[in-house]
Amino acid sequence: MATRSFISRFNPETEMYESIYCHWDGYPQGVGVTLRDNYSYGDSPAVLMTFGDISSLRDTLFETQKEAYKLRGDSDVDAKIFRFMSEMMEYYRSMSCEYGYIFRDGKWECYALEPQEIDLSTMESFANV
Repeated sequence: MATRSFISRFNPETEMYESIYCHWDGYPQGVGVTLRDNYSYGDSPAVLMTFGDISSLRDTLFETQKEAYKLRGDSDVDAKIFRFMSEMMEYYRSMSCEYGYIFRDGKWECYALEPQEIDLSTMESFANV
């Protein structure tokens, strides 16, 4: 079963959130660690948004691009733009996403979208993201 998530970046110039959906491995030890380890540098968060919605997040932009739904010919899979964080969270809750990741001020933030029991030892290891 999929652990759905969204990946977003806050653009301070426009004060908007640009975000994409990710179907697989959205838990902090999956997508969270991959973002922290591989997508915290340069323009990688912005480039990731250009792919639109993805099936899964891989270790490199090149590998992840192959997971883009656009390449399958799917429609309505471009990155979504939100003015307010609450609006974005509600949109992805309606898609049954369990986690959300936002790149802001040079670091990744992790959000659990549904009330759940979270292993604090896992979250501690993610806290430096």
